[in-house]
Amino acid sequence: MKAIYFIGERGKTILIYGLLRRFSLEGFKVAYFKPISIARIRLASGKYVDTDVIAIKEALGLENSIEHISPVVISRGYLELGEHIDDVKASILESFKKISEGRDVVVVEGYTPAEALTSINCGVVELAKMFGAKIIFVIDCKSRAVIDEITDRIVLYRCFIEKLGGELYGVILNAVPIVYAERIRSLIVPHLESLGIKILGVIEERPRLLALTVKDIVEALGAEVLEGRDRLNTMVEDILVGAMGPEAAIRWFRRAVNAAIVTGGDRTDLIMQALETRASAIILTGNLYPSRGVLIRARETGTPILLVPYDTFTTVEKLREMQGIVTADSLKIRDKDLLAIIEKEVKWRELLA
Repeated sequence: MKAIYFIGERGKTILIYGLLRRFSLEGFKVAYFKPISIARIRLASGKYVDTDVIAIKEALGLENSIEHISPVVISRGYLELGEHIDDVKASILESFKKISEGRDVVVVEGYTPAEALTSINCGVVELAKMFGAKIIFVIDCKSRAVIDEITDRIVLYRCFIEKLGGELYGVILNAVPIVYAERIRSLIVPHLESLGIKILGVIEERPRLLALTVKDIVEALGAEVLEGRDRLNTMVEDILVGAMGPEAAIRWFRRAVNAAIVTGGDRTDLIMQALETRASAIILTGNLYPSRGVLIRARETGTPILLVPYDTFTTVEKLREMQGIVTADSLKIRDKDLLAIIEKEVKWRELLA
């Protein structure tokens, strides 16, 4: 059994899903493990879970229980775990043994940030040794004001891992902005390799991979679907607020790609303009029902119309919070694209070496 431990920054979950799918297609029996995760939602049973865990379990149809896939869930803090850390690690190891039984490959997703829990002797190096896992650092290249900073970040984490007695097996450069792609491939990657750091992938930025679906919005906001129920799998890559005059609005709406437009149900002028731009969805706030003419036009254009009880500001804030959250449906929709990315831009075979 091979264990691969991914640590680092945003984008790990989608990458891990793609790799698990790739490995499965090669005939390997796979498992997913997130030993320590953050409580994001509460189940009907009263237990708190990480949405990433639910998404991958459901998307891949994994048999293991959520409790075994993610044995430790943190809500507000973790220093108290240090008081009985041996028991915590024993529980993690027991769960790891259960999910890895009969499997060829176990992909482990680390807590973010990667250095967390080191102070209570339960950090990434400690856990990687328990699992006999290779450590792979995934760095988000998009969030850097100066792209060359990623080299120092990677060296910093290698020093951190080696200081604790571990080894950084390799690095994947994720969400590389197109404008920096050539510099990264021609200068930054050779520089890192000259330092003895193995680069296992350079993945270019694709905003669509992090996009929501209309269905995600419906479920998260408890929205009523007034029209377009057959188009809930449509991607939402941008969020626009309709709060201006119709002439200015149409110019603004046309600039966006696959946008959800948020406005009040009484703004018939704006809604009709938005319908002409083929928006991904129109979200009407304040429980204000639109006119009959709006619903007829929405049916003609095939545009989902959603009704929510929140005011416009609250609705937009909730949508911003949702961005980056992964769901099982969004993973399945992106399946083909993710497999193509893994094949083209990641040295996935080296991960199994």
